[in-house]
Amino acid sequence: MAVDLHFSAYEQWVENEGIPVAKGWSVNPVELQVAPWERKGALGSIIHLNAMDDFADAYVLELPAGASSTADRHLFEEVLYVLKGRGATSVWLDDGYRQTFEWQEGSLFSIPLNANYQHFNGSGDESARILAITGAPFMMNMFHSMDFIYNNPFVFSERFGDADFFQGEGKLHPVRPGRTWWETNFVPDARNFLLKEWKERGAGGINLQFNLADNNMHTHISEFPVATYKKAHGHAAGAQIIILEGTGFSLVWPDNQYWKGNGGGFDEVVKIDWKPGVFFAPVGYHQHFNTGPTPARYMAIGFGGPRYFVATDLGTGGTKILEVMDKSVKDGGIQIEYEDEDPSILDWFEAECTSNGVQSRMREIMGR
Repeated sequence: MAVDLHFSAYEQWVENEGIPVAKGWSVNPVELQVAPWERKGALGSIIHLNAMDDFADAYVLELPAGASSTADRHLFEEVLYVLKGRGATSVWLDDGYRQTFEWQEGSLFSIPLNANYQHFNGSGDESARILAITGAPFMMNMFHSMDFIYNNPFVFSERFGDADFFQGEGKLHPVRPGRTWWETNFVPDARNFLLKEWKERGAGGINLQFNLADNNMHTHISEFPVATYKKAHGHAAGAQIIILEGTGFSLVWPDNQYWKGNGGGFDEVVKIDWKPGVFFAPVGYHQHFNTGPTPARYMAIGFGGPRYFVATDLGTGGTKILEVMDKSVKDGGIQIEYEDEDPSILDWFEAECTSNGVQSRMREIMGR
C-alpha cells in the first residue's frame, strides 16, 4: 500500500500541543474545558469549528488567579477578546521598546506580528479567560516549519503604530457606510464602542471596521435593534463571530449556495442559538436574528478583509469585497434583499419573537 504523503502542518501542531480541541458549529468559550498548556504556561483549549477551514482558528487561554503566561512570539497574527477577568499584557521588541496596557472583560486587542508578549492576571482571587482568533493555520501550512514560525528574528516595527495605540487611542478613517474603520491596537470595551450607521445591511443596523496592529486579519463590530434581523449574505469559510450582547439566533446554509441556486439550499439550514459569549463560524449564506429585549451586538474576525486584501478574502476575490458586501445577489453582490428571501424566514422569526415575549418589527421595516 502506498504511503499517504498529504500533510497539514497545522493539524500536526494541534496534535502536538496536547490540549482539548472544541469542534462543531458553535461553542461557548467561557464554558470550555481547558487543560495545562505547556507552550503558554497556563490553561488552554483550541477551537476549530466546522466552518473555519484552514485560514484561521481560535483558542481559549485561562490564567489562574495571580498567574501569568510565558513569554511568546510567532509569525502569525492574533486578535484577542477578554471573556472574563482583568489583567495586563506587555508587548516588546528585541531592542527593548515595550508597551504595557491593562485590560478587562470586554477589551479587544491585537499582538503586532512577531512581537514578544506576555499576559498577566491582575486578580489574586479570580481567573481570567481570553479568546484569541489567529491566522495560524494559513501561516503554518504555508511554511510548514515551526522553527520559522516561532523563532523568526524579523521585526515588524511598523505594526506597533502610534505610541498611544496600546492605550485605547486610535484614528478614525471615514470612507463610506460599512467601510469606515478605526485604526488602533487596543479597544478598552468593544461592547460599548461607538459604531456608525449602515443602512444597506438592513433593519437600522450600525457597524464599524477595525484595523488592529496593522493586521491582515479583519475585525468588525455590528449591532442591530430589538426584534429585527439583518439581510442574509454569503461568503466562504474564514469569518468567526462572537456575540457581545443580545439574544437571538443565526441561520447558516453550509452548502455555500443561495438557496434558490444549485446547492442543497434552504432545506439544509443550520440554526445556531446565541447569547453573550457564544462563538460560531458561518459559511455560505447566513443571516442574524435578534429575538431578545435588547440590541444585539456581535464581533466578526477573519483572515483578509476591506483594509488589506488577501487572496482568500472570504471567497469574494480581493478588492471585489468592497463592491459586493452590501449589494444584492441580483446585481452581482453577496447580499439577499428582504424581498428576495424565502417567505418562511419572516414567519420563523416572528414565532421565535413571540416565544420570547417580543413583538417583531420586521413587517413595519419591510413595508408589509
